[in-house]
Amino acid sequence: MPYFISLCVYFLIVLNPVMTNTITEDIDVLVFLPQNNSYLFSHARVAPAIRYAQKRLKADGGQYSGFNFNIQFENSDCFYDAFFTLADLSCGQKPDLILGPVCEYEAAVVVRLASHWNIPVISAGALAAGFQNKNKEYSHLTRIAPSYVKMAETFSAMFEHFTWKSALLIFEDDREQRNCYFTVEGVYHLMSNYDIKTHIVTEEKPMNFDELFQVMDDTEGHIFSSIYPVQG
Repeated sequence: MPYFISLCVYFLIVLNPVMTNTITEDIDVLVFLPQNNSYLFSHARVAPAIRYAQKRLKADGGQYSGFNFNIQFENSDCFYDAFFTLADLSCGQKPDLILGPVCEYEAAVVVRLASHWNIPVISAGALAAGFQNKNKEYSHLTRIAPSYVKMAETFSAMFEHFTWKSALLIFEDDREQRNCYFTVEGVYHLMSNYDIKTHIVTEEKPMNFDELFQVMDDTEGHIFSSIYPVQG
């Protein structure tokens, strides 16, 4: 997923000038990106787009060209680095805006704290169904990529079009970041009225094709879908 393009487009379009009077303001932006380049949204890939958007806003002479974005990049490990960093930094001066994190578990704790402090968060991730809760804990989160529930809407439309009633979902659960688990959760969240069954593959229980073929035979007539994590 082109997270860096999404972030750049967001800055250039959403902050596009609509008035002639220039607004001048300092905005402290805290950006959480992994230093690990195995992620599609790593610092090396995303930071240049953010810097580019920052320069374009300054150069266009529009309403928001007077904004001075003070950008601070911090490491995200997709677990708790971002949360601890936000807590430590906020003992001094809290940021005005947070970009990221992307990974589900890390985004959850950061967004909960940011929402409590009334700090807006923009993320190209946080795609799990639970982030739809805007009443309180995720009230200040804006996601700029389609959620897993949106993907499930495609499934739902296919089922309705072909009058399908059941499906077998095969997915890998790494028990850490659990991207595939959250992807499948979106289908469950939206399609509870259908007969949805799952076959889970883990590191301790790798793909057993004999077992899988037996499951497929036992569920004849189902639609099959395999979901595996994508590496950067």
